Amino acid sequence: MHFKIITLILFLAFSSNYIVADEWPEKECNKLSGYVGLLSAASAGALEEATQAQKEENEDLANERFMAAHMLSEQAANFSKVYSTFCDKKS
Repeated sequence: MHFKIITLILFLAFSSNYIVADEWPEKECNKLSGYVGLLSAASAGALEEATQAQKEENEDLANERFMAAHMLSEQAANFSKVYSTFCDKKS
């Protein structure tokens, strides 16, 4: 079993230099860029709501909104990484 795992790790380590991600069509990249913007805006909105709830001393709602803002910003960061991998054309 260990041999299979070591062989797989070595194969992936040596072949990763030769694996190149294909670029996506511009239409799909534009959609993805829009999703990143939407998620970022939603995150900012949730953060504003959390701040307002905290000022009103509603800790439960504030914590819920802060968690939502965090989740949305994480998703935006993940989609940004996908965009930079498949859409960002660096020549």
